[in-house]
Amino acid sequence: MRRLLRILVHAVVVGLVVSLAVVWSGPAVARTVPETLADARPVQTGEVPTDFSIDYVGVLWDTPAGQEHAAEASGAEPHGAVRLRHDGRWGPWTPLIEDGVTSRGQWASGLVPAADAEAYQVRGIPARAVAARAVAMNTTDGPRTTAGRAPGGAAQALNSSQCRSRADWGADEALRHDGAGKELLAPQFYDAQVTTVHHTATRNGDPDPAATVRAIYRYHAVDQGFGDIGYQYLVDEFGIVYEGRWSGTASTSCGSEGGNGADFAHETGTDRMVTGAHVGGWNSGNLGVALLGDFTDRRRFPADPKPAAVSSLKDLLAELALRHDLDPHATVTYVNPVNGTQRQVPAIGGHRDYEATECPGERLYAQLPTIRLHVADRMAAAADDPPEVALTAPADGATVSGTVQVTAEAVDDVAVEQVALAVDGAALGTDTDGADGWSATWDTSTAAGGIRTLSATATDSAGQTSTDLVEVTVAGGRPSRVAPVG
Repeated sequence: MRRLLRILVHAVVVGLVVSLAVVWSGPAVARTVPETLADARPVQTGEVPTDFSIDYVGVLWDTPAGQEHAAEASGAEPHGAVRLRHDGRWGPWTPLIEDGVTSRGQWASGLVPAADAEAYQVRGIPARAVAARAVAMNTTDGPRTTAGRAPGGAAQALNSSQCRSRADWGADEALRHDGAGKELLAPQFYDAQVTTVHHTATRNGDPDPAATVRAIYRYHAVDQGFGDIGYQYLVDEFGIVYEGRWSGTASTSCGSEGGNGADFAHETGTDRMVTGAHVGGWNSGNLGVALLGDFTDRRRFPADPKPAAVSSLKDLLAELALRHDLDPHATVTYVNPVNGTQRQVPAIGGHRDYEATECPGERLYAQLPTIRLHVADRMAAAADDPPEVALTAPADGATVSGTVQVTAEAVDDVAVEQVALAVDGAALGTDTDGADGWSATWDTSTAAGGIRTLSATATDSAGQTSTDLVEVTVAGGRPSRVAPVG
């Protein structure tokens, strides 16, 4: 978005380390990330060891249409559970909960963090599940693979930015293609009508969000069959925004090339958005934003979303609403441009506004009314123009002496709160009541003779400022102090 970089930098919280600026020099170098290792197989009752240490486990199966979000059984593990083995010892059973996105005719769990497990085991898959399968992944230890190129010296600079392009977080673009190199989900573009908030149902307190994004990408693109990551944007708990769905051309790196995220999720040269795969049947014209984490009240890792993540979400939603002329408080008739189906939904809604799903978790969903209010405030502040101010007396180039009234005119689309008047930067006075104009009195006998600069700085109620300058010649002022020669 046009202001995304400025907004996200504003959203940085204490505790984030700001990297030192890097001076780019030398030829471009390959940016590499660990190749994603994966072991996908039908679910079995026994333990499943893998040839690599496991970072994440996901479980999914086919199900009759309309039952993707149903709780097939009561109890603490309605969708089954998984446990993990470390150093020969099994940990507790972890209930499976629904992924932040699920396609029609399929149920998928959120990815369970495995912390370098050596094996996993699954139990309690519902009887009606068809073709149940599990995938174990490692996105941190595989052989290094190229994920783009960066200017020389840029390898360690990515943490200095508050957004991540696909190359920045290490998307393996081969996952979007079949064995013949054909793109599995070619980009389609439509005008944005609504935005939908999700959670990813992954762990909270994530030590490596980029690795988690790579795992979600593999899970969505390959195992769930979407052909790409389902969301257009993802936000980690530090407020960093990640580019999601491929939009047809490589986006500018935020870390090494000065990108600001304006080219994420949109067709080059237009404001049309790329279609994702995050709300089955309601994707075209629907921008999906997912917070990394699990924000339910029960089961695996209950927690509230971090303030930095929510603040960044508000900033991003405000940018998208401004760009696409969306009213954050509105309920709209969404019309799928592909098939004409309609639905009354909030312009800023949650996944559960479309389907009977826990996503985005009750702890995040409950915050959406407040989020909409703050999005509207951010939009109002962004739309506010700075005040206009002009010094009206004395005139530019005038010669002045004695006591002079310095006056200014100031207007603003909200309200001018004050006008500060000064000579050569030294304050003459600050007028806070413009009913009779903005003015201050200047005794020129206290100023050195010669050319002096007058300034008027207006401040509006949004804190924005503007300044006007004029130059005048002081006659008969106090003599200028002359430095001795020699």
